[in-house]
Amino acid sequence: MKKVLLFAVTGLIMASCSNGDGSVTIQLPEDFSDSTLIVNHMTVENMFNAKRQEDIIVTYDTLEVKDGVVRMKLDPAGASRYNIQSPVPSLAEPEFYGAPGDKLEVNIKSFNPLDYSVTGSDLMEDITTLNSLTDPIQMEYVNLVRSNEEVTHDQMTEIMDRYDAAIKKFVADNPKSQAVPYAIMNLSGDDFKAIYDNMTPEAKKSILMPYADAYNQQVEEMIKEREAEQARKDEIASGKITAPDFTLPDLNGKNVSLSDFKGKWVVLDFWGSWCGWCVKGFPALKDAYAKYGNKIVVIGIDCNESEEDWREGVKKHELPWLNLYNGDNRELYEAYNISGFPTKAIINPDGKLVDLTTGEDPSFFTRLADFVK
Repeated sequence: MKKVLLFAVTGLIMASCSNGDGSVTIQLPEDFSDSTLIVNHMTVENMFNAKRQEDIIVTYDTLEVKDGVVRMKLDPAGASRYNIQSPVPSLAEPEFYGAPGDKLEVNIKSFNPLDYSVTGSDLMEDITTLNSLTDPIQMEYVNLVRSNEEVTHDQMTEIMDRYDAAIKKFVADNPKSQAVPYAIMNLSGDDFKAIYDNMTPEAKKSILMPYADAYNQQVEEMIKEREAEQARKDEIASGKITAPDFTLPDLNGKNVSLSDFKGKWVVLDFWGSWCGWCVKGFPALKDAYAKYGNKIVVIGIDCNESEEDWREGVKKHELPWLNLYNGDNRELYEAYNISGFPTKAIINPDGKLVDLTTGEDPSFFTRLADFVK
């Protein structure tokens, strides 16, 4: 589950206590026994003006605990993200955002499992409300992965869909909330973009808007790359591109070229025994191989592993088709626009590329059937 606001940084560490009229009171759990509490923070301005990661300044305060309570000043330099260091191992730690003038109260009921709330500003109260909706779903995801080695894609997708739905409902119910930029940072690119482009003026006043602005730049770049990739796929689907020829050794050390099979339908399967999804796709590819018989030629092209591992993988998974070894030949990756594994290509009898599929996608075999018939 993604929590993109939890930035990992290494920077100049300073010990200090800031002056200013903003303050926070931290109520600790009843069983908290330490005499001090460590809180670190970084300003939002510094985070986004730093040209290098090492320019980010993280300030650490070691604070005295009195009767289970800690009081500290907020940094008068500007809006900041604060993190309370947990005294025990924990998946997450209490965090909050504060600006000069805020009067915040943090009530920590437990560090592990983490249970806390923050009041005193509209932003933090709305973030606390949002987290009360999403944290149980996130923990459900963590527990599922921890307890079940055979977690299915459908199980993970169902939980993540509920997580996204909770965020979207919060935004729909609270469109003017300054927590909206925080909320949408945990959505996928398209869902994020849909809300970001229609954010209310009130939500844009949030001290966290720089985070959303920065993420929006990344999303726009991602969209451009995706559109370029789709244009490439559309070009391939047009059947006008000649499949790049290659010559690779088979299991017997004999060199085999793609051009040897002109006049036949050819399926190229770019794979590696290290790739879980490649292995999961073998049964469906074996079914197609058996179904079409001599109507198609299937060529497995092993990538990114040693020759020994390739041979062991072919033997272990009993791959019945022609198997060739590519190793780490990057020229072939670039020639076939390979951005992930597995990648499958369909080449028609005229030697033209008509389909290129990245990832294990069942619709590939539907298209193959339409082509071969």
